[in-house]
Amino acid sequence: MATNTARPLGWRPVDPDDVPIHAVVRYRDRGRTVAGTAVDVLDAGDRPSLIVRADDGQHHVAPGSTRLEMLED
Repeated sequence: MATNTARPLGWRPVDPDDVPIHAVVRYRDRGRTVAGTAVDVLDAGDRPSLIVRADDGQHHVAPGSTRLEMLED
């Protein structure tokens, strides 16, 4: 009999340049949490900025210095 030892789903910290396109991410921006799907990357010099499409359809740019979390599946 197999035992399920998988970790529960959850959010884990991740660098913007380690986020695959179409991953679900969240981050804090000016006092609010932005959550959505990573849809593109902007080359912003030394660190890329991630473009996130939120549930309401708005696109947000998460600067490379932002602390991101990615939903594990």
